[in-house]
Amino acid sequence: MRDILSQGADRGPGRWPRLLVVITAVAAALTVLTVQYVQRHRDAQATHRRTAATARRAPLPVSGYAAPAGQPAEPDGVIGQAVLRDDSLRLPVAGQQPAWFWPATGRMEPIGGLPRERSGYLFIRIGGGWAVRPAAAGVRGCGSCAGLPLPVYFLADHARSAARVGTADEVAPAATAGALWLTSYPPDADTRTAAGTAQEVSVGGVPLRSPLRLPAGYLIDQATDRGLLLAPVIQRPGLSAYTLWDPAAVRASRTFTGVIAASASEIAWTQGCAPRCLVRVLDLATGRDTVARLPAGSSAANGAFSPGGAFLALQVSFGSGGNGGALAMELEVASVASGRLTIVPGTWVSSDALVGFGWPGDGDSLVAELSFTTKVQIASWRPGTARLAVAVITAGSTPLIVG
Repeated sequence: MRDILSQGADRGPGRWPRLLVVITAVAAALTVLTVQYVQRHRDAQATHRRTAATARRAPLPVSGYAAPAGQPAEPDGVIGQAVLRDDSLRLPVAGQQPAWFWPATGRMEPIGGLPRERSGYLFIRIGGGWAVRPAAAGVRGCGSCAGLPLPVYFLADHARSAARVGTADEVAPAATAGALWLTSYPPDADTRTAAGTAQEVSVGGVPLRSPLRLPAGYLIDQATDRGLLLAPVIQRPGLSAYTLWDPAAVRASRTFTGVIAASASEIAWTQGCAPRCLVRVLDLATGRDTVARLPAGSSAANGAFSPGGAFLALQVSFGSGGNGGALAMELEVASVASGRLTIVPGTWVSSDALVGFGWPGDGDSLVAELSFTTKVQIASWRPGTARLAVAVITAGSTPLIVG
């Protein structure tokens, strides 16, 4: 299930049932996020965003960085300089019966309009709220076969109930708020080779344009101002190629490898690791290409753009625990304008501890969910501040929903 904070990176169950599951997703997304894509979707090395003409610049240096030595210093929790007291922060809990959760107070409130679903729900961050659909999909025994289209709902930010939009096999954010893309396949079709039919609709279910036939084997990851960012339906080993596609053009305008984040106006992807890994951000409207250089010995595993597009949050991984698994990670935030990186204080932890991260509101507050042996923590941080605010969630403080 895509995590609603992470914007899409899938992850197995942890030591505690996941209370906050995105864009989200981070999303998620979060994105509160998938969610993050839940979306959006995709392999741990890639997840999102956009393209146009490019104007290359030299890599920008990272100043003031000193990597912590040895293993993560907080094996059973992060320590913040403040207690999370933001009563306005509430996050969806994606379980069999979704609910709103206020980390600052522990309050829970069921979300109306969503019938109890045995498989749980996926939350996909879109402008103004979340698209929500049941997690169950596909045909039993056939991992790439389409099942019957599932109901899709829209949950507006802070709304007490979700409203049904339509049915689809896949859901993706539109380039504008108040809209989303629904993609469907013929029942039992092999999505690796079949062409899906995509329709942009309003959050009220009203079609906004004629249906499109997608290239076979691709789905929409994110609609942008310069076309649809398409991702392979089935991610293959290595870095998958994402394609920026204008349905009216004869050919795709550009292909990206190693996409880690995308929005309606920006695409971020990884490039090269000699001597340091780079993260590139393309502004689709201006064609400006900004470069951020990661710390030595690290790589970017995931990313999420802030709502206004000024910041890119990155999951920066260090070392290797075998089979490509990172030993430790921390969250860092890049300025999209300059490429300068800022470490999110207190987030140097085991890579297994991070459940998801993203920008769940309409402001520049980054939220992360972290799971440790005895507790789950929600951490919040705003760029430019030195304080990490933390709320602790234990099994006795609030009911956990198994998704």
